[in-house]
Amino acid sequence: MTILKFKLNQSDKSNFLKFNKNRNDIKKVFFSKSELTSILSLYSKQVSKGLWKDYALDNHSETAIFSVFRHTHDKPIYQIIKKRFKGLKNKCEFCILKDAALISKSNDLLIILNKLEKKLSIRKFQIN
Repeated sequence: MTILKFKLNQSDKSNFLKFNKNRNDIKKVFFSKSELTSILSLYSKQVSKGLWKDYALDNHSETAIFSVFRHTHDKPIYQIIKKRFKGLKNKCEFCILKDAALISKSNDLLIILNKLEKKLSIRKFQIN
């Protein structure tokens, strides 16, 4: 058995350090493709009704946030938040906030989106 030893020059060490700094992005919470698809499906329905105009995505170390806006320069109407439980990588909790008030909270995103969609359809029905 042969043991190989590699010597790193200064530029290789700096590249290695840059790579390790980018490894912190792995700790951030993101929406999965299926979660984002279901959120954007609801968003497109509300845009076609003329209720929602813009959205924003934010990622932090413990949360991912999908914010919905009525106008581009307003504060968000709704925020769909995905929180990761500390110590558990695959366990997440979803909640919907409206003006910092908690509307619903669950471990399943589809349950929350269905509640929000029903609430939006009832509200529209009452306005007309």
